[in-house]
Amino acid sequence: MLRKRKTLAKRILCSVLPACLLPFNSQADTIVNVQTNLGEFKLELFEDIAPATVTHFLAQIEAGTYQFPMVHEATNVLITSGLYSYNSCGEGPVLRESLPSIPVENTGLTNTTRTIAMVPNAADPTTVGSQWVINMGNNEAGHGPNKPVVFGEVVEGVATVDNIIDAWRVPMDVSASVPTVNYDGFLSVICNIFNADNVIKVAMQIESVDPISESQPANVYDATSNLIDIKVDAGAQGLLRLSLLIQSTEPDVIVQAQPETVVALSDTVEGISTFDEVTGILTIPELVIDDQVAYTNLVLLLTDVDNLFFTLQSFQSP
Repeated sequence: MLRKRKTLAKRILCSVLPACLLPFNSQADTIVNVQTNLGEFKLELFEDIAPATVTHFLAQIEAGTYQFPMVHEATNVLITSGLYSYNSCGEGPVLRESLPSIPVENTGLTNTTRTIAMVPNAADPTTVGSQWVINMGNNEAGHGPNKPVVFGEVVEGVATVDNIIDAWRVPMDVSASVPTVNYDGFLSVICNIFNADNVIKVAMQIESVDPISESQPANVYDATSNLIDIKVDAGAQGLLRLSLLIQSTEPDVIVQAQPETVVALSDTVEGISTFDEVTGILTIPELVIDDQVAYTNLVLLLTDVDNLFFTLQSFQSP
């Protein structure tokens, strides 16, 4: 089992604000069931270590991005999916619609055996989209400079992933090694023989979400990702959970709301932040760093509507 860990890095906030404490404790995580036509396996997602990446991945599941994409590549040490659909031999692999990309998150985890990771976009390797990879070897060095962002691991059904790796492979436009089902012995795709049933498809379902997560502090700063994860009463927009990315600290502390991380909440929580749409003021009653309240009554002003930038106006120490 991959040992979850937090770095001791005391980044942006510690250079501006006076509290630098101990690392977060790991906590229970979300489980995702993955069904394939060669069996099923389960993923455990490390939302305490990779909050932005996990939120993005779960949002892709909810949006249907991971309902029956093909596994478009397999090697001796990995499988890759989440990018293409396959409906017919004549049409071939088709790029799937997906949610907008997010910035690459520094999770501090490496591409070791049984990990799942998001693959940086080829056009902009500072972002990740919908493509994911499961490592079945220690692949940190083999991925090159733009390493996939690890955010979880396979905890059940490893044999299914091995079966996909061992499947007969054929070349297609999107990959030189596409794994197949019931197509052994053929060296290429022959359209009067090959059809959609011969590709390996996956379907993901969120099996359980950490029940502790809603009881965690409403507003938390994570030094590993430079994200402030908040729960906010946004008035007419409803109750939301989202992340703020720290963009600068000098001369002002400026954070940027990450719209791709927005998740609706069903109920309010203790210590919830508030956003006044008329004044553009976001108020965070308490900000927790490393399991302790580090700051209170943080007031941020929406200073750039187009880019969702907020500038820190004031704060207090507890």
